[in-house]
Amino acid sequence: MDMRKYDFTKSNVDKSPAEAGVYILYAGETIIYIGRAQGGSTTIRSRLQRHESGAEGSCTQKATAYSRTVTDDSVNLEVELLEWHETSYGKLPRCNSRIG
Repeated sequence: MDMRKYDFTKSNVDKSPAEAGVYILYAGETIIYIGRAQGGSTTIRSRLQRHESGAEGSCTQKATAYSRTVTDDSVNLEVELLEWHETSYGKLPRCNSRIG
């Protein structure tokens, strides 16, 4: 999985893959959201653009960085990452309300 971090800027978001995958939003070093893009018209780029614009609410708009990975199995990978976070930290990332 490509876990390289990118600054959460419009310029970087607009260069993100137009493919299915999973992404993680950070505030500093803290994971604040784990999300997925299932493909078709819902791509990593389109999902990140919605977060960056505030269309997904102010919680994720405050991200400072993101990482992403392209995968055709975005649903299962997102669930695995959310379960890992909940097990590791005792809770979901602050902008996630549920697993799956």
